[in-house]
Amino acid sequence: MNCVFFLCLYIFLGSVVHLKVPIENAPFVFNKKENDIKYFLDKETPDDFLSNNSYSLDITLENFPNPFFHPSLCNRYGFKFSYICDPNKILSRNIADQIEEILNYQRRNSKHFCVDKEVPYVLGVALINKLPYGISADTFASQIFEYWKLSNKDCNDGVLLFFVKEDTHFILKWKKGAQSIINFRTATSMNKSFNQYLRKYSLEYSILSAVKLTSQYLTEEIIPPTQTAQKVVAFTIVIVVGLAYVAFILIVFADAQRDNK
Repeated sequence: MNCVFFLCLYIFLGSVVHLKVPIENAPFVFNKKENDIKYFLDKETPDDFLSNNSYSLDITLENFPNPFFHPSLCNRYGFKFSYICDPNKILSRNIADQIEEILNYQRRNSKHFCVDKEVPYVLGVALINKLPYGISADTFASQIFEYWKLSNKDCNDGVLLFFVKEDTHFILKWKKGAQSIINFRTATSMNKSFNQYLRKYSLEYSILSAVKLTSQYLTEEIIPPTQTAQKVVAFTIVIVVGLAYVAFILIVFADAQRDNK
């Protein structure tokens, strides 16, 4: 009888030990598939991730926050969404708020036609303390650009200004729909200005100035060189045509005067 009792007890305890009990708050595991990473960045964030201070984490492509869904992780507390992501707290609250105002102004004043309506260009700003090992700034910026879906629907009109503090380096990315304003020629000119800011000003003011300059291009307060050249050519043609017309009138008038004599 005792043997049967101990045998039953042994079987019961063994089943408890080997029973698969669900783990509460199981860790989030990336399987490195692009769709899963996008899903994480765009919509879902594990609870234990939200409880951490984002600026204390080593930022990677997998955990760089999306300010449209999790602005607090981007150091934009109190916002429902933002166009700035600064998870490492490179910017003070005051400067970040000023940049937010510049971006708001840009969206109100940079209208262009897309499909059948007038929409603003979409400018986002991302900052990081240092890049993950083996990842270039260009690659990181490109991935953020895609993960954030930084564009009006069907317009491909997004622009991203990305800054790496460790390298004191700006990267400017743009979609095809913004290419009439931001292109390789204008980007080269803008990058020269960015570097001048970094040499002359403090880090925060340099970032602020870079955002302001990009905004001024998109609102066409600064006319891109290509457009300037086109306008100069058009203006020259108008002047030449106008002078030719005036000359023609004068010749006709002179001939009429001669005939009257």
